Amino acid sequence: MFANTGRIAKVDLTGGKVDDIHLSEEVYRAFMGGSGLAAKLFLDMADMSAGALSPEAPLIFMNGPLAGVRLSGASRMSAAARSPLTGAFADSSCGGYFAPALRHAGYDGMMITGKAERPSMLLISRGAVSIVDAGTLWGKGITETTAMVREAYGARARSLVIGPAGENLVPFACVMHEAHHAFGRCGLGAVMGSKHLKAIVMEPHTGAVSLADPSRMKELVKELTPRIKEYLMSQVLHDFGSPGNLEGHMYTGDVPIKNWTSNFSEEMAEALTGSTLSETYLTGTGTCAYCAVACKRIVKIDDGPFAIPEGPGPEYETVVSFGSLVGSADLAAACKAGRVCNDLGMDTISAGATIAWAMEAFEKGDLSAKDTDGAALEWGDMHTVIDTVLPAMAARSGKLGELLSLGSRAAAVKTGRGSIAYTVQSKGLEAPMHDPRGGGHGHALAYAVSPRGACHVATAMHFMETGACNYPEIGFEFNLEALTDEGKPETMVLSAALGAIENSACLCQYSDRSLSFIEIVELLNAATGFGYTAETLMEAGYRIFHLKRLINYLLGLRASDDSLTERMREPARDGEPAGIPIEFDSMLERFYALMDMDPEQGIARADKLESLGLGDEARLAWGK
Repeated sequence: MFANTGRIAKVDLTGGKVDDIHLSEEVYRAFMGGSGLAAKLFLDMADMSAGALSPEAPLIFMNGPLAGVRLSGASRMSAAARSPLTGAFADSSCGGYFAPALRHAGYDGMMITGKAERPSMLLISRGAVSIVDAGTLWGKGITETTAMVREAYGARARSLVIGPAGENLVPFACVMHEAHHAFGRCGLGAVMGSKHLKAIVMEPHTGAVSLADPSRMKELVKELTPRIKEYLMSQVLHDFGSPGNLEGHMYTGDVPIKNWTSNFSEEMAEALTGSTLSETYLTGTGTCAYCAVACKRIVKIDDGPFAIPEGPGPEYETVVSFGSLVGSADLAAACKAGRVCNDLGMDTISAGATIAWAMEAFEKGDLSAKDTDGAALEWGDMHTVIDTVLPAMAARSGKLGELLSLGSRAAAVKTGRGSIAYTVQSKGLEAPMHDPRGGGHGHALAYAVSPRGACHVATAMHFMETGACNYPEIGFEFNLEALTDEGKPETMVLSAALGAIENSACLCQYSDRSLSFIEIVELLNAATGFGYTAETLMEAGYRIFHLKRLINYLLGLRASDDSLTERMREPARDGEPAGIPIEFDSMLERFYALMDMDPEQGIARADKLESLGLGDEARLAWGK
């Protein structure tokens, strides 16, 4: 087999055993790698009745076929499990350096089950995986843990680490890599914590990556690297990071303010945007392996209440989650809040969104000082957020910490008083910081039908609707208007397959925007020799999307879970999109029809699944 090694580590923490899983080339071709192959493993091997934090529940880390290729955007990998936040199948993507290192070590991925008796870590060394005591690391933050790992195993050792939030089973805890890259969403850090697994550490390896057509891959890398680097989006990302377009997004109504009650603030647009970050606090840029874009921010704040030493800076999602969403225009505070979340090991989107919900609940009287241990949760009060709320959430301490550590949906249900109406989530996953009412109505459809919940990277809808890409090879030549439903279900059909391909090939959705679809096909074929065509690769994308939906069905989700909260469906109150309703129900109905999905069950019909090579899987749901 080319590109892939055909070897997946199978770790049983309860029994202290490590074996290998070997899958056929046909399975790799059908499900590609990354989140697609992880979903196939999950369906075939997981107990669907097992709770997300039970020892039997698997946690899967999986490379894509391009891991180790020296191309911008090819150094990502996926992780998957049942989410403790949503109860649904969850996958999360992370860049950095772990994916190529794992490939050089001779593995495509790891499937981890069981629970160690004491805090442990996995050590990948000399082509083998062993279970090692990690008692000295337990209880420590991400930064200190990462430093201790490097001290013990060398500066070139690669690690995946959880913080106190993961240890305390916060359902939106994340897994951090090198203290700067994250498997951020859906609570996979809590899944690691439930297994007493503090870290996965990999010593340096020098194994070669075997490619089907190395000369063609060399040509593609030589041809595509300058184009990726010079692409306008890449230049903006390099100069200003992912917050680079925040100001422009604010003027279209895409940036949520005060828990999505507003869509425009000129003050916040100027104070929080990427150029302001670069001018005030930026000291350098970081990158992922082999990437010419270097979009990561390195920041330092020398003085003031939110001073932080030089280190990882915030992405767009963090700037908004701890900026406009909570009513703050203080960029230094957003930087500090992001750094605190990273060290505690919490997803900044879910943490910020849950705090924003709590601030509105406090303002409305749905939360009182009795519920918050006396803390006043007021808009823009970042001192309270950073000094009190975030540590309490990660520790699950006091009434405030225990409530907000649940995430917004569960906290609203526990609180009652109608506060579920102004949560902003789908399937329990808090929405990212792009408001469909201004950014594009198709975003609303994408948030609802994404298998993992409200998400803008599980599909390619965000980029397709905003005009960031064009794929005539697969029929996408729509000139879409943002504030309408016209063409959105049709785009979402293509977007579902594209997103599945990107997350299974483990391609960065920033770097591959300048590539044609045929070039993506060529890259995968040069790596694997699978002989994909545009048609068969899209078929693989649909296969993976429908497989994830089928897993959710077996976990108890139905079409009714493809929903948006009342706050997400009400027209924007101000800014450019004010008063324009989203025709969500009709978009959803048309999408189901185009995808041949049952409108009650929320999965593809049996004949559709059969046509995608999922006949055995179809019988699990349809019994025929």
